[in-house]
Amino acid sequence: MRRFLANETLTVTVLVVLFAGDFFRNALTVPGWVALALACTAWAIATLILNRVSWRTLPLTLLLAIAWIAISPAWSPYALTSAGLTLGFLFTVCIGLALVTAVPVDALYARVSAALRLVLSTSLVFELVVALSGVPLYPVGMDAPPGTSIELAWSRGILFESGSRIQGIVGNANLLGMLALIALIITVVRATQRRSRWLVAVDAALALAVLYKTASTTVFLAAIAVAGIWALAWLSRRPPVVARIAGGSLVAAGIGVVVYAVTHWSAFSAALGKSPDMTNRFGIWQAVIDRVTVRPVTGFGFVGWWPTWEGWFGIHAIRNIRVQQAHNVWLDLLMQVGIVGAVLFAVALVVTGWRLWRQTTVTLSPTTFISLGIVTAMAVQTLTESRILTEWGIAFFIVLTVISRKPTRELGTVN
Repeated sequence: MRRFLANETLTVTVLVVLFAGDFFRNALTVPGWVALALACTAWAIATLILNRVSWRTLPLTLLLAIAWIAISPAWSPYALTSAGLTLGFLFTVCIGLALVTAVPVDALYARVSAALRLVLSTSLVFELVVALSGVPLYPVGMDAPPGTSIELAWSRGILFESGSRIQGIVGNANLLGMLALIALIITVVRATQRRSRWLVAVDAALALAVLYKTASTTVFLAAIAVAGIWALAWLSRRPPVVARIAGGSLVAAGIGVVVYAVTHWSAFSAALGKSPDMTNRFGIWQAVIDRVTVRPVTGFGFVGWWPTWEGWFGIHAIRNIRVQQAHNVWLDLLMQVGIVGAVLFAVALVVTGWRLWRQTTVTLSPTTFISLGIVTAMAVQTLTESRILTEWGIAFFIVLTVISRKPTRELGTVN
């Protein structure tokens, strides 16, 4: 039974459901996606029971954050909705924990690569088909009469338009771009191992093509951060003088960019191809801050993403379309679980990042480089997106946290 639950096809399927949740919601409607999500949860619970996985596998800091989120519906003005979505959050925690305990870390990353290869390749084919049809495609079951906002389209059919940003099967350019970056992180490390060169070449081509066609500023900055942290990790094993000079130069350059961005924001955002308000994010952030000030310590109750059926979350709209996240994890956490929850979550993320950094500088193993790269990319993403609170975001946070606690001898190579 354990061998069946750890089967490659089964675990890759679970990963695809995590990565492409919006695809299943758009293609199968919400009930179809819920059925898939419950099936994945059943797999996770069975795996955890059969493998006798203890909650002590997770560090105390993360357990405290999860516990605070779990009890937050008790004081929520939208208690029923909060309870339902918090239960979904806990199910996703179980899935993440099951994934990282069902198979060795090196095998898990090989399966993550396979799942992302499927999502990225399918996204390009999907966008090609819609572009050739000549009309936007809307989610299955959605009433989309002539004049329906293109913002609501699953795919806008603009693959061949210059400067266009595709959304892929996940229906979101920023999300698709981040998945491509994770795929590229794994591919770059696998390339150093000189294994399966043709497959590495295919994966690199897919990831780079999607990164180019999604053109996400957040992903671009995350990629720079990953390259920087990798360089620092590699330099840490060089002779002390070289490490100090080169490492200090990298850190100084990073600080210089941050200072320039703060003091010359309009010029910096223009250089990134963004408006000074970060594509309407400033308005969203101000609306969320207004809610946070009402109940700053405990927040209003966890939901992860903002449910469209709950009137309380009519917080902000852009072109008459309701926003469904704060586009900043820390503001979302402050609003939903208050200062207490945000601090607990931040501590858990920092501790995980630090442990992965220490692992990488000690071993320089491929799996630790991948883990450090992914946690760095996700940390950057928290500044403009709230995805770490839902689906693959929280599942991968769990995976990375568990990996960060493993002895270095258990961290093998990636196939």
